[in-house]
Amino acid sequence: MTLSQEDIDLIRTSFISLSANLQHAGDVFYETLFEIAPHTRDLFLQDMASQSVKLMSTLGLVVSQLQNAGELEPIVKDLALRHLAYGVEKEHYFIVREALITMLRTVLDAQHPEAVFAAWTRAYDGLANVMIEAAYPERSLQMHA
Repeated sequence: MTLSQEDIDLIRTSFISLSANLQHAGDVFYETLFEIAPHTRDLFLQDMASQSVKLMSTLGLVVSQLQNAGELEPIVKDLALRHLAYGVEKEHYFIVREALITMLRTVLDAQHPEAVFAAWTRAYDGLANVMIEAAYPERSLQMHA
């Protein structure tokens, strides 16, 4: 995954804005996910409030390491393999991208330029490609913006 310094800066700055209320951002993500793909609700057994915190914490870790692709790659590969055990399928990565970008547009609102969402999409697609290749090496399905 290769991001420009401008992409990394846009993602980090917007994540700082999300940090004002991470619980809300996580809640909006899952509300959006379940609206787009109601069948995904069955993948989550735990309390969604704690799941929202877990999601945003993981997202924060990823954002903090975007400039260190070599160190980030094993983390996201491990995450992909853990998600396999939860029943995540490769098609879910496309649904999650839609939910993530919709959440960002909702929570960040008009205060952020379109370039922010494009940067997030590039980052997500790069990471999702790594995850898909790790989890489904025999039938890799690439993300495209």
